[in-house]
Amino acid sequence: MTNHTTREILSGLCKISTVAALLAATAAAQTTTTQAIKGATQTTTREEHGTVTYIEGNTIELKMSTGELRVVTVPDSRTAMVDGREVNVHGLKVGTQLTATITTSTTPVTDRTVSNLTATVWHVSAPNVILTLPDGTNKMYKATPQMKFDVNGQKATVFDLKKGMRITAEKIVEEPRTEITNNTLVTGTAPKPKPVEVAAAPAPQPAPAAAPRAAAPPPAQVAAQTPAPPPAREAEPAPAATLPKTGSPLPLVGLLGLLFTGAGIGLRRLRQS
Repeated sequence: MTNHTTREILSGLCKISTVAALLAATAAAQTTTTQAIKGATQTTTREEHGTVTYIEGNTIELKMSTGELRVVTVPDSRTAMVDGREVNVHGLKVGTQLTATITTSTTPVTDRTVSNLTATVWHVSAPNVILTLPDGTNKMYKATPQMKFDVNGQKATVFDLKKGMRITAEKIVEEPRTEITNNTLVTGTAPKPKPVEVAAAPAPQPAPAAAPRAAAPPPAQVAAQTPAPPPAREAEPAPAATLPKTGSPLPLVGLLGLLFTGAGIGLRRLRQS
């Protein structure tokens, strides 16, 4: 059993060596180089302005200058220059005004891959060609306009190839792509602290000025300035004496009633006679 196991191990090692040799031969027959060809870079810069309205942990809410509310999660490693001091998200305060200057660089890049292959033409059916590689295996390729063949130092196309030719093929593949990089610089201004209002002490009241004393008039004018005595008031006449009202008009009214009654009775008798 040990001998059988040993033979299996040796057989496996031989197979591995054979595969490694084939891969080495193929690698020697074909070389590939890749080159990134960069074009002109275009750079654009834009600014965004916002005010911090809410902070919780690493998440902040910003009110942009456009009126948009934007929620951003900022890692601790991201910093901003606020009033000339570098702070992270935990150093921001509500009311801090931030300005982000975003610089975008766009670069066109062409990835150029050049593959060189040395082989022998086994069969040609343009644009397909079957080549015998140095390891003895045959592989079919479809020739493209980017494939160039070299036969004994002469340039040739797939239509010029014939069976048995020893060639060196060069295949060029170009793939365009675009590299975009963003660089963001954030600056800001912290909110100013509210001033503490201190009641001002009242200003001292000025002392009242002493009233100027009037100068004494000269002696000659004292008599002239003395007011004359008011004229004596005339005596009012005494009211006329009136008698007290002791009589009453009721007796007179009774007398007149008797007279009219008597006259009425007299007239009646005269008519009857």
